[in-house]
Amino acid sequence: MDQRADQREWDRLSGLQPTAPELFDPQMVADLPEPARRYFAHAIRPGTPLLPVVEIEMQGQFSLGTKETPNYQPMQARQILAAPEGFVWAMRTTEGMPISGSDSGGWTRFRIFGLIPVARLGGDPDHSSSAFGRYVAEAVFWSPAALLPGGKRLLGGDLGGYCPRDGQARRARTGRRCNGR
Repeated sequence: MDQRADQREWDRLSGLQPTAPELFDPQMVADLPEPARRYFAHAIRPGTPLLPVVEIEMQGQFSLGTKETPNYQPMQARQILAAPEGFVWAMRTTEGMPISGSDSGGWTRFRIFGLIPVARLGGDPDHSSSAFGRYVAEAVFWSPAALLPGGKRLLGGDLGGYCPRDGQARRARTGRRCNGR
């Protein structure tokens, strides 16, 4: 059941990718403060399609222990990031105790052997706020197009923050709320 929810959300987010994206033009950021202009000039070449949805595959280590004894296990994961709409991060260990699960703007769920739940959280304002912070931070690296002013991006035309689907105002780095205040 969790994997079907993961796939439904993945498909929804994937469907947000524009078929004919705008191309980046430095004039899009000409009115921003100089540090923001430098960031976009470094992150996006002129003429680059502004694709706000990215899919990432990764491998590494997942800690199943404490800070003192992390007990790292090899893992593989994939993620779709569609800031500001959401993300799904799905992982599984590849050796040792078989752990798998996913994290998104709506849930965090992990199971042992694919059956025994060891974490099932989400659906509350704290989780939603934490998820928003995560995809804003990740967009800086993986999807800078989502940070451009205007449209349905993380920073509105007035550099105000974006209101996610739950209607909660979120603060972006600008310190402004969704209504521009």
